[in-house]
Amino acid sequence: MSADDRNFDSINVLSLVDEAQRQIRKRIVAGDFAPGAPLRDSVLASQMGISRSPVREALRMLEQAGLVRKAANRSYRISELAATDIPELASLRVADEIIAVRSIIKNRTNIESLDKAIDRFRDAQATPSEIAEADREFHSTVVDLADMPRLSARYAELSDQIRLALIAADFNHDLVSSIAVDRHVILQTALHAAVQSGESEAVVQMWEEHILRGMRVPDLFH
Repeated sequence: MSADDRNFDSINVLSLVDEAQRQIRKRIVAGDFAPGAPLRDSVLASQMGISRSPVREALRMLEQAGLVRKAANRSYRISELAATDIPELASLRVADEIIAVRSIIKNRTNIESLDKAIDRFRDAQATPSEIAEADREFHSTVVDLADMPRLSARYAELSDQIRLALIAADFNHDLVSSIAVDRHVILQTALHAAVQSGESEAVVQMWEEHILRGMRVPDLFH
């Protein structure tokens, strides 16, 4: 058999970029890097066992998502989000989630998929990072139920930025699993009732208060 006759599996460079982006993002939102910490593509590439090119592209994608910034010397650093960013981030989060909630109610969308997110809360160990991730899964599931791909994509980036800001502000230290479960079961129950009745205003108000209280800006709109 000649070399020309051999079949090779195609190598998808984009899959390397996606995987590099996924791994770097995971560590960023877990708080493994301090705000402003440098991210050197050569070091990251060596740690992941790949070339620098997909790492550079992954960092560019993370810059577009607001998780890293390009410094004056063209290297990348972790974005320095802080407590002062929380009011703006909370406003955007309320807007996106309320759009999703209203759409779910209007279209009488089945919300059974939220059961899995609630189970994630119950399974979470008593660590702030796991509870925060369960919280993210619940709210992301709600946004995804609206079946608006652009909204879901925008919300995913916003959620990552919120996570960085909350870590920087040390707002996750007092998360308690049992309390988090109860609060989200109340939301789920209220949303289910609203889907059945078609009445959205009560659950919309409840949802807004839940978000603002959780982000420590309860009087933001007052």
